[in-house]
Amino acid sequence: MSNVSETLTEVKTDIMHASISLDNEIKQKNQKEDAARMLKARRAIEQHLEEKRLNENISSGWDD
Repeated sequence: MSNVSETLTEVKTDIMHASISLDNEIKQKNQKEDAARMLKARRAIEQHLEEKRLNENISSGWDD
């Protein structure tokens, strides 16, 4: 019976470690995706602000 108990304990430990590893991988993937979304959003904002500045400069006669 001791062998069965030890084997069961090892299996539980292996499952726990696998679960923790999976959670860590999911968190890491989500962080990468969040960083990519933030970068995309920042670039879109910068582009919008640049277009806005250009339009303001054009309307104020900067390009004459």
